[in-house]
Amino acid sequence: MNSKSIDKNSKLIAVCGLNCDECKIYLAPKNHEIAKRLVKRFDGMWEDVKVTDFHCSTCRGDQAKYWTEECWIRDCCVINKKLEFCYECKEFPCIKLIEWSKKSENYAKALQNLNYMKKNI
Repeated sequence: MNSKSIDKNSKLIAVCGLNCDECKIYLAPKNHEIAKRLVKRFDGMWEDVKVTDFHCSTCRGDQAKYWTEECWIRDCCVINKKLEFCYECKEFPCIKLIEWSKKSENYAKALQNLNYMKKNI
C-alpha cells in the first residue's frame, strides 16, 4: 500500500475505502471510452442507458451527486454513526463489511485500504 494514495483528507477515498480515482463511474465523465464500456456493461440491465448516466462526485463530495443513494456503508458510517470512514468504528471490521469485501477484488482492496488507514493515519 502506497501511503501517498491513501490520504484521509482526500475526497477521493470513499467512506468504505474505495479509491474513487480508480472507479470507472467516477472517471466516466472525463473519459469517453470508459463511459462507452459502462454503457455496454449496463445495457439490458437499464432501459435506455447513456454515457451521461455515469457520474459521481464521490460519497464524500456533493451529496446531491452520489452514484447511488442506496449505500448501506455510507448510511451506517456517516448517517448513523457520524464517522468519516468505516475504520473509525469500534466494530471495525464488522461482519457485514467483511462479507461485502468478498464480493469483488475492488471491495477487498477497499477493506485493505481501511486497514491501512486504521494503522497509519
